[in-house]
Amino acid sequence: MANILAIETSSDACSLSLLFHNSEYHFHEILPKQHTERLLIEIKRLLRLANAELKELDAIAVGCGPGSFTGIRLACSVAQGLAFSNDLKTIQVSSLEVLAKNIYDKFKSEDIVSIVNARMKQLYVGEFLYSEQGLIKANLFVSPIEGFELKAYNKNTFFVGDGCVLIEKRLNKISKNLLVNLPSAKDLLELAKDKYAKDELLDPSKLLPVYLSGEEQWKKA
Repeated sequence: MANILAIETSSDACSLSLLFHNSEYHFHEILPKQHTERLLIEIKRLLRLANAELKELDAIAVGCGPGSFTGIRLACSVAQGLAFSNDLKTIQVSSLEVLAKNIYDKFKSEDIVSIVNARMKQLYVGEFLYSEQGLIKANLFVSPIEGFELKAYNKNTFFVGDGCVLIEKRLNKISKNLLVNLPSAKDLLELAKDKYAKDELLDPSKLLPVYLSGEEQWKKA
């Protein structure tokens, strides 16, 4: 199995996971505005805990957003620096998919909507459709809070993310399946394992933050 470091700092959570020699090590703390000071410190601590060196890794995975501008820029730049200096590949994952992955694993819900506070009275939204084989389709877009359409959802839809609190009353009229989670590197690591197995690896220079425009952006799994 590959040795992978996962970095997820798109929210107030500073979240890291390390897979090394088939063992996993995790760090996850809510650290608003402290990511810059703590990220490299906690990466080094996690490596020491695993008795690992960066050059022994196969890849670095990053939750590339959308989310906190500072957080995703930091994660990408740190991952690029570490990957370049240690001749590693990188793995890019949407932080909205990281949120959905947690819900799918726990509840096996087929219809999951990740909602993140984008500030400026807007929401980052990820609509994810799953089957028994995993993710089928994902639709990522930005929506104004007041204009967020709910007619496509039903009582079986699961909503997740800190943006849910901004429209909680409206969501509760449709579904009681609602969790205000933050993205976790543990879930990112699970997605990264699959991408590594499929050879979905990037040169560090191609690892970029994910910014969404107001237009819908479709992608297939």
